[in-house]
Amino acid sequence: MPKSRKKKKRKRIKKPRASSTRSVSRTRSDPVQRQIRREKERMLSVLNFDEHLRAQVEDMFQIDLEGLPPGKEPMFFSTAVFQIDDAERAMTEIGELPDIDIADESDDRIRYVWTRAYPKGHWNPLSSRLGARQIIGHIQVNYDNTLELETSTKGWMTGLIHYMISTLGREIKLTSLEFKNPLDMIR
Repeated sequence: MPKSRKKKKRKRIKKPRASSTRSVSRTRSDPVQRQIRREKERMLSVLNFDEHLRAQVEDMFQIDLEGLPPGKEPMFFSTAVFQIDDAERAMTEIGELPDIDIADESDDRIRYVWTRAYPKGHWNPLSSRLGARQIIGHIQVNYDNTLELETSTKGWMTGLIHYMISTLGREIKLTSLEFKNPLDMIR
């Protein structure tokens, strides 16, 4: 009987790719970038604004995710102002939303807070308290028929704008949109 020969296994040496780090981050952010593009198309189809605000609206979707963990985005103090038809109707409709609570009231406005349950494993020690809610934005309805929205990221701003459009209707008109990078404020 002939002896069987054992084949030598050739050890494969993986050659590092020149852009391996870059492709990993790009691969990780590609789904997020696609989501941002879809969100932009959706927003542009419903948002009522004058053409002079086009650059600010486009800026809302310029989000650099390089170096950030998956699911995170950079902080930007974001403010949007809308012209609305009827402040009292808006106050009634916003006040009925399940995740909106009145934070402050005065003679010329009502300020609301938009919250959600803390995500599991959140870093904030308050997140483990029973019934704790994370503040994700503020809404202010002024009796001069303006609506002001504030969030700490561009992503939350797009979400809040959609929420207000679905609540108050497409007639609300964007009059101002601003994003401030907190790093620019401390330099």
